[in-house]
Amino acid sequence: MKTLNLKYIDQQDLTYFVLKNHIVKSKNILLQIFTGINNFKYIEDILTHIIQLIPHIKIIGSTTSGEILESDSFDNSTILSFSIFNNTEIEVYDVDACETSSETAEKLISQFPTDRSPKVAISFIDGLTLNGEEYIKPFNEYDQNLIISGGLAGDNSQFKKTFVFTHERVVKSGAVIALLFSDFLDVTTQASFGWENIGKVMKITKSNLNVVYEIDGVRAIDVYAKYLGEDIAKELPKVGIEFPLIIQKDELSIPRAVLGTGENGSLVFAGNLYEGDRVTFGYGDIDSILNYSNNLNVKSSESIFIYSCMARKALMKDNIRIELIPLSNLTNISGFFTYGEFFSNKKDLTNELLNETMTILSLSETSCKNKICEYNECSENNSNRQDQLDKKKSNKNNSMTLRALSHLISQTSLELEEINSSLEKRIKKEVQENIKKEKLLQRQSRLAQMGEMISMIAHQWRQPLGAISSSVIGIESKISIGKFDFSKEEDREKFFKFLNRKLSGVNEYVQTLSETIDDFRNFFKPDKQKEKVSLSEPIKRALKIVENSLNTKGIGITTNFGNEDTLEIYQNEMMQVVLNILKNSEDNFMEKKISDPQITITTYHQNYNYVIQIDDNGGGISDPIIHKIFDPYFSTKNEKNGTGLGLYMSKIMIEDHHDGKLDVENISGGVSFTISICVGNS
Repeated sequence: MKTLNLKYIDQQDLTYFVLKNHIVKSKNILLQIFTGINNFKYIEDILTHIIQLIPHIKIIGSTTSGEILESDSFDNSTILSFSIFNNTEIEVYDVDACETSSETAEKLISQFPTDRSPKVAISFIDGLTLNGEEYIKPFNEYDQNLIISGGLAGDNSQFKKTFVFTHERVVKSGAVIALLFSDFLDVTTQASFGWENIGKVMKITKSNLNVVYEIDGVRAIDVYAKYLGEDIAKELPKVGIEFPLIIQKDELSIPRAVLGTGENGSLVFAGNLYEGDRVTFGYGDIDSILNYSNNLNVKSSESIFIYSCMARKALMKDNIRIELIPLSNLTNISGFFTYGEFFSNKKDLTNELLNETMTILSLSETSCKNKICEYNECSENNSNRQDQLDKKKSNKNNSMTLRALSHLISQTSLELEEINSSLEKRIKKEVQENIKKEKLLQRQSRLAQMGEMISMIAHQWRQPLGAISSSVIGIESKISIGKFDFSKEEDREKFFKFLNRKLSGVNEYVQTLSETIDDFRNFFKPDKQKEKVSLSEPIKRALKIVENSLNTKGIGITTNFGNEDTLEIYQNEMMQVVLNILKNSEDNFMEKKISDPQITITTYHQNYNYVIQIDDNGGGISDPIIHKIFDPYFSTKNEKNGTGLGLYMSKIMIEDHHDGKLDVENISGGVSFTISICVGNS
């Protein structure tokens, strides 16, 4: 095979080229057209003229974001690449876009012959309306051995309209493909990436295939504005393709470039980004790009086609020649700059969509090295070779600034990653230690509460136990003094009535004891899930436990339940908080010997918050310490009566577990505690 390349000028020049090279006499011809002139009528006119010159020619083509011919790149030009095969048959197909990109590929594949399998496929698809990653998947199911190359059409970074076409028609939105059938075709594919990670690792938090709505819970476009600047974000997607998101999957780095903007700050990418994917921004590393080109492993080739991401051209500008020269020294090359590149990964037998990558398709119908070398020697004399070397040296000098900048970014990014990694480890260690401390504080707080509860249980049991003892003594005394003559029917009936009355009373007292145990047991039972109750419910349960103790000490309780709406809370935790506040008031009353001590508990709804307000008339808290009362181990009580954990744990329960707020302030003659739970949080 051989490939003849032409930079199109006009129809007369094209006619001369075709006749001079006797192309029309060849049987199996594939023409690839790469055009930066994004005009429907212009493309149709070229197709019409070529078909008139060579009626049997097979054509596929694409609009571009730059064209490649030998070691040069162009803008707004048209490159014609005629590949003439000796032992390869060619079939070309096209399809309009279906509802999904995968359905588009399936419809295209349904046209393929079933009696033979192609060795190579070159496909161009609409670069803006089709999802390249979804499009490529059905080809893996069609034939794992099929080598597929090509990419997404461009439109000179305008991101408005792209075209693909065949010798039969121009496809306004869809896909085209050329299939090569041969037992003699040697095929090599390679890919050069060269983009490196930079910045913090982020997580895709909301997406749908290739449309990303949120990254780390922030609108996708706002993330670009934050890290790349407002000016860059306003120019998306024109500049976004130069700063892709790189997905971290195992040891692979998969780039995804921005191709469009969507509604509500969303961004459209060339390939899929799934919720949970971890990504970073990427930047072009000049050293990595150039090192690859200088170490190519294409040993023999009769034709090389390049489908390269337009971001590489935007990054390197005129220095893109440095990447192309090593390839042009091997054989004729042509291609275009894409919005995404197809690549066959033969290690795991999959076809993939890449971004930011230069993909290479090398074809040959002979394995004779000498012939290739002879062809290359004939294609340029010693003088031209020296010119190439001089240009390469000049371009290399021009790229030194970019290379230095790339190295600076790479090194800075590496150091930041190391700092972040160290900080993450330290933070993780501190969090674990804080969790241990909090669990210890919770345990200490519970033990302190248990001591108080045992005291309350003893107090609450004293009255029913005394009543039970009195009933037993009453029964025994009646019997011992012979109050009843059991030989008489009437006395026996009186005794049984008396006994039943006493036993009924005993049973009621026993039930009271049992209920007391249940109340305290429920109090210490950990909450596993929230319950939907009114705020008055945990208050009533707390009062049931502490009411006897308060009444005995002459402390009055007034409740005003102004709101009985239900909300989801951890009821036992809320009860503990109320009980902690009530016990603090009780201890304060006793310590200060307040006459006529009173506690008022009020519930209400205010400004989207459910509120419990507990006021007392215990003289308040002195200003120097009021801001310390929620600190762990801070207590105004003596060591015997206080641990300094009750209010600290209460604040954790309200603010950490309920996303609420626990505040305290002095009021006239006393203090006021306010528990606020936001309606949304509940």
